[in-house]
Order: sequence, then C-alpha cells, then structure tokens
Amino acid sequence: MKRLLPLLLLLFIITAVQAQFELGPSPVMTQFEANENDIHGDATLIYNGNTPITLRWNIINIESPKEWTAYVCLGIACYPPGQYTGLTTIEPGDTIDIQGHFFTNLVCGTGSYDLTFTDETINQVVASGSFQFECMVSSTTNPTSPNAISIFPNPAVTWFSISENVQASRVEVYNIIGKQIAQYPYQSSGRYDISNLAGGMYLVRVIDKQGRLVTTKRLTKNTP
Repeated sequence: MKRLLPLLLLLFIITAVQAQFELGPSPVMTQFEANENDIHGDATLIYNGNTPITLRWNIINIESPKEWTAYVCLGIACYPPGQYTGLTTIEPGDTIDIQGHFFTNLVCGTGSYDLTFTDETINQVVASGSFQFECMVSSTTNPTSPNAISIFPNPAVTWFSISENVQASRVEVYNIIGKQIAQYPYQSSGRYDISNLAGGMYLVRVIDKQGRLVTTKRLTKNTP
C-alpha cells in the first residue's frame, strides 16, 4: 500500500493540473480555396489555475502533402514555419488565441496535425487539440472568410494592401517578437505605409468593429 501512495499522489496532481486548462474547439475544421497559400484554424486555450505556468507546445502527428509546412501562432507570437516545439508562459485567468497554420505552396489537398501543451514540471500533457484542413475547389470565395483575406504585395517594399470587402475597423502591425509597431484605420483598397520599417518579417492583424481578431497574416518587408 505504501508503494501505491506516491503513484496515487502523482495521478492526483496530474488530474488536478489538467482540469485547470480548457482547449477548444477540437478538432478545428477548416476548408479553404485552392488559391490560398497561408491557411489557418482558430482555437483558444484557457488557464484557470492560480499561479503562472510554463508550458511546452508541440506540433505532432503531421499528415499533409509534402509541399505543406506547418506552424502555429500563440497570441500575437507566430513561430517560424517548420518549428514544431517551443515554450510559452501563461498567467492565471489568461486566454490565449491559437491559430494552427499550414503554408500550402498553393498545393490543394488535405492535412492535419495535433497541438499539445505539456507541463514540464510533471512532464505531462495538460491540453491537446487537432487542426484539420480540406481544400475546396470552387469558383467563388467568401471575401469575409479569414482564410480568404490576403495581403499584397507580399513581399512588400514601401506599402501593402488588404483584400477588399473585409468587415474590419483597424489594421495592426507587429514585429516577430510580438511588439506592436504600427496601427492604421482599415480602408477598403487602401495602402498602408511601411516605408519606415526595417526589412524583415512582420505580423499583420486585422481587427473587426467589435475589437475581435479576424486574422493574422505574415508580411515580408524588403528594403529598396
């Protein structure tokens, strides 16, 4: 009986930690058009614990065409395509917006992967979900769909635009470590000036009139 007590205690701790997290929806189902290069599905991770905790995230069980590359965005931080693990810290009461992405290289197909979060203190998965994608071949695309929103030109040099007919209020630009460096009112067919930015990778967030995130897109800024 004494030998069972440490095991029972560990199982109690693992169950208690798992109960502090809510990840949903799962699975995340996303349909996209054949001409879309950067596709994603949206989920949230809610932490109901009482102390800050550091989690390791992992992209596993990838099934996709060989031309596809997976990546993930947690909050406003997007990790490089092909990076399948990393650390994130979450505070009590936090809700993290999650976007599971694939770069498709314009190859139509189906793909999926699982995203797990592990408490490294006890080396135990405390939350997990899956992202599933299906290419749909059709003649029209809903312009209000997050996956249908595009940024052009990309790469850009002095300005970029966002596809028309988006229900949005503002456009935000962040550097790759998540610091906001520019904000613009949304204008259909408008040009957003980035001539003063250094060359590199940026994240463009489109926000709707209720202050909710519509989509996050990557933007490459080239120097003249």
